[in-house]
Amino acid sequence: MLSFPREKLPKNPKFLIIKLRSIGDVVYNTAVYAPLKRSFPDCHLTVLVERFTLDVVRHHPDIDQVLCFEKKSWLHQLGFYYRLFADHYDVVIDMHEGTRGAVMCFVTQAPYRVGHKFAKRSFLYNVKLEFGDLHPKQPIDYQVALIKKMGVEFGEIAPSIHISESAKIKADKLLHAQRIDPHEPFCILHPGSRHHDRWEPEKFAQLADAIYSQHRMKTLWTCGPGQKHMVDEITPKIINTPYAFISTNLETLGAITQKARFVVCHDGGYMHFAAALGAPVVGMFGWTNPEIWRPPGNNATIVSKEIECRPCTRHTKKEECWNGRPECKVLITVEDILLAISEVYPANITN
Repeated sequence: MLSFPREKLPKNPKFLIIKLRSIGDVVYNTAVYAPLKRSFPDCHLTVLVERFTLDVVRHHPDIDQVLCFEKKSWLHQLGFYYRLFADHYDVVIDMHEGTRGAVMCFVTQAPYRVGHKFAKRSFLYNVKLEFGDLHPKQPIDYQVALIKKMGVEFGEIAPSIHISESAKIKADKLLHAQRIDPHEPFCILHPGSRHHDRWEPEKFAQLADAIYSQHRMKTLWTCGPGQKHMVDEITPKIINTPYAFISTNLETLGAITQKARFVVCHDGGYMHFAAALGAPVVGMFGWTNPEIWRPPGNNATIVSKEIECRPCTRHTKKEECWNGRPECKVLITVEDILLAISEVYPANITN
């Protein structure tokens, strides 16, 4: 089936969107929910994500239900797959394109199982759409293109993240506990990254001192689960900057991020999340291609160094990369980051 037969759908169709994988992928998937609901106003929309991205979608007003897949016991997973079958969806859209997502799509036995024509497991779909004529370039473009091929019209294309009031209240309490007034200027430095794509701890410390010297701004260190050791490597090297550290769930971190004057972080899920929330972002790129992976919009400034081996692959990484000192990140200086900060937070801004 080469086109989406929307005229054959029942009056109140049940839609399921499967979007597994990373935070950034799910952030950009939020751009399709409102247009889909406008195009199919009587549909019931369910979105399937993994536990660590649940906070990205749980309060989206256009989602009627969120399913959370967890890699627990085989018995638990079997029950989950049976639920997918028993819920009798009319349309299932696989926006994951991996084996697991395609299998989930097939298990539903929905009358219309939609996916990309050239996905590796496309034989598990019965509505195979091709969108090369739309010329997608960035990750968000690919997700939007598939939905456009279902006859859905888009206006402005942008991620849509919604933070609950309870998360905002919790964020204020956490900030006050760390002696940060939510109404006073502070910045977020988020050093979490893969081992082979990290900036040096001493440079993060020097950056915090320089920011305080220039802006008299307190630094808030944040990180993802299991990454506190990265912050612990940095803070002993700070000379005279007042700072705090907060580790919390993704939604509350989002509420805190919205209050920050700017964010400095590596290319990764948090960068996409912060940019989607409207925070001014300075993103450090190493082995990935910023032309493809930079956040859409105008509130992100990218810092990267062009060297002969990037954008790189597992096969082209050098020994120093695997040892935690990638050349593409080592070449980024504190001055480079300060210059980028001046673009998103000019020194003449009144606090």
